[in-house]
Amino acid sequence: MDSNKTAALSSRPFVIGTSGHIDHGKTTLVKALTGVDTDRWAEEKKRGITIDLGFAHYEDEQGNQMAFVDVPGHEKFIHNMLAGVAGLDAVLLVVAADEGVMPQTREHLNICNLLKIQTGLVVLTRIDLVEEEEMVELCREEVSELLKGTFLEGAPILAASPVTGEGLDELRKSLSKLPKQIQHPATEKPFRLHVDRSFTLKGFGTVVTGTVLNGTVRQDEEILQYPQRRNVRIRGLQNHGQEVKEINAGQRAALNLAGIAKEEIQRGDQLAHPESLLNSYLLNVSLTLLEDVLAPLKNRTRVRVHLGSKEVFGRIALLEGETLSPGKTALVQLRLESLVSGSYGDRFIVRSYSPMITLGGGMVIDPSPGKSRRVQHELPERLERLHVGDENIRSEEVIYLQSVRGVTESEFSVRTGLSSRQSGKALQLLQSQQKVLCVEPLTGRYLHVEHIVRIGKFLSKALEQHHTKFPDRDGMTRSELGGKLSLIFTEKEVEKLLKYLVKVGLFTQNDQYISLAEHQPQA
Repeated sequence: MDSNKTAALSSRPFVIGTSGHIDHGKTTLVKALTGVDTDRWAEEKKRGITIDLGFAHYEDEQGNQMAFVDVPGHEKFIHNMLAGVAGLDAVLLVVAADEGVMPQTREHLNICNLLKIQTGLVVLTRIDLVEEEEMVELCREEVSELLKGTFLEGAPILAASPVTGEGLDELRKSLSKLPKQIQHPATEKPFRLHVDRSFTLKGFGTVVTGTVLNGTVRQDEEILQYPQRRNVRIRGLQNHGQEVKEINAGQRAALNLAGIAKEEIQRGDQLAHPESLLNSYLLNVSLTLLEDVLAPLKNRTRVRVHLGSKEVFGRIALLEGETLSPGKTALVQLRLESLVSGSYGDRFIVRSYSPMITLGGGMVIDPSPGKSRRVQHELPERLERLHVGDENIRSEEVIYLQSVRGVTESEFSVRTGLSSRQSGKALQLLQSQQKVLCVEPLTGRYLHVEHIVRIGKFLSKALEQHHTKFPDRDGMTRSELGGKLSLIFTEKEVEKLLKYLVKVGLFTQNDQYISLAEHQPQA
């Protein structure tokens, strides 16, 4: 093997998904490229349409490893399509040259655009059914117009026929260029995978598949099933049918799990390292309503929310105003009917409850907030800072929004979307700026100093009452005053808080007694 191919083989694999209207030739195109018929079910073969997700492996001449996720194009199976696009690096938008742009062409493109998929190609198929070359060019112009303002604007629009083979070589060359356009997932973040299939293999037991979003996982490692938080052990790993010892970010993976039955894990669940996700029925998000939605979205509307490979029902709670107009973006709280697991930066899609139409989508800003009351006037402003602020601003806002409960270092990583290394640096910077305080080094519990001052004001009332009642005493003992916080903080944390409040001059300390700074015992 020459050195160039060796270098290419060592590059990270990537996952590419098909998209487009029903019967435009997505599955046929994947088969022509990979030799794999991704229609697995008898009903799919009988009806000639893709109903559920299909998977195929492809290696180009340079040794680039690609995994194809073939999604259904029928509007009734959009929910299956959405389960397959979690973790995609690129998209192959397929449009039949003899039909042109159709409803699901637009819907699939909108979904991929909202999910911030990085790059892709467009393929005009069924060119063997078009007698006039002019028809192909008209279709190309129509598609080019559709792509304006999307992530595929300016992408190659190729013409190919899986039936005759025309254009397939050019398509293969274009596919080989995609890896250079992809910003790969973070391997230094904790392992995370959205389950898109769960089944049993005789002699092996439960097997699940999905695309690795972040991190690395190894054989015999113990991880958690979310949102159930159930421990599972990885008995074995496969990538493209080959047994491997570890799986990395960006790869398609099959995991043979020990300690769990097939019925106990299903599409929509996640596998991840412990403490790397937060469970919640609430999500604070930035939601963009598509321009072609026919009517404004009303507050309290019941919707379907697609997060990763999971679909849940919920309601829209607008943080400002009573409606969201088409083409506009707003801060929203999603109040869900089922428990979900997430982290900062997760992408999601919202569809109407009935009829099922894609309304919009966006990004998770807070994966586990409290229930937002619309009278909390400062919340939208703080969420906006969390959304668009730089890393330092976002880090400070995350700690501030957790009020007096603070955050642990692992929770901080989930709420900011930062890796453990990045989180450590961010927290060090905030401490050096005297904006946060670590009240428990072992657990890494951090509080914003503004909330520590609030705690100080609460304790000041207790001290004021004590000084009024016992003016001749030096103050309250540390244990007596600290007891006021015992329901929220440990003894060590109370000690750290009192020490800080003395340091900033709110209290004074005389041996074991603490008093208000201005208190003078009366004889």
